[in-house]
Amino acid sequence: MTSEEIAKGITKGVLEWSAEMLTSFIQKLNDKKLAFIQEKKTIEIVKEQYNSGELKFYQAYIEDKEMLFVVKLGLTLRRLEDDKDRLNNLQDKIFTKYKVSGLHIAQFVQNGILNRYIGILIDKLTSIEDFKRDIENILDNIEKHVLFVKSIDKPRDIIKQTLTIIHSHSPSIFILSGVFSATKIVSDCKEELKTFLEDYDLEIMSGSDKEILFFKRVLKK
Repeated sequence: MTSEEIAKGITKGVLEWSAEMLTSFIQKLNDKKLAFIQEKKTIEIVKEQYNSGELKFYQAYIEDKEMLFVVKLGLTLRRLEDDKDRLNNLQDKIFTKYKVSGLHIAQFVQNGILNRYIGILIDKLTSIEDFKRDIENILDNIEKHVLFVKSIDKPRDIIKQTLTIIHSHSPSIFILSGVFSATKIVSDCKEELKTFLEDYDLEIMSGSDKEILFFKRVLKK
């Protein structure tokens, strides 16, 4: 074997070793990041989301890595909807680590609202830069754009909160979200809000376990 062949073999070995070390290092970082979940099965489901087509789409437009991680947790919540104990446990863990706004971002993804919000943006797409900015804006300021209704809320209070948020922040799209036992509360607010919000068109996303209202601001002629 020539010295050149030996050198090539050593170089190849170093590169392969470096690649293995890098993969191991990244794996350890990921495992450490997921440690707060403290539940093996749920952690495995989070890892499965790394290769999902939906996440790959989001990766192209969400540059904030921490935000993207919360989005992954939202996809995991969706996967856990038939496993109430793990679902509730992960929601509690997200709330503890990322507070109310983090949980709301995860639920925003879980309930398919981010998907539809992106669809609305695409309908009026002007530039990729604006598109990315609008996605990041709603995730960074979730409480100014979305009201998550709870089963204990009263319709009159939800209507008042909605009008307060819209008058304070004038969002181009405002979303009222109710799932499971909160769906009827959202439905009960619908007609009155349509009357009050004359500068907004209403789009409804309904299902057996969800009622989500998208109020889209328009220029009235």
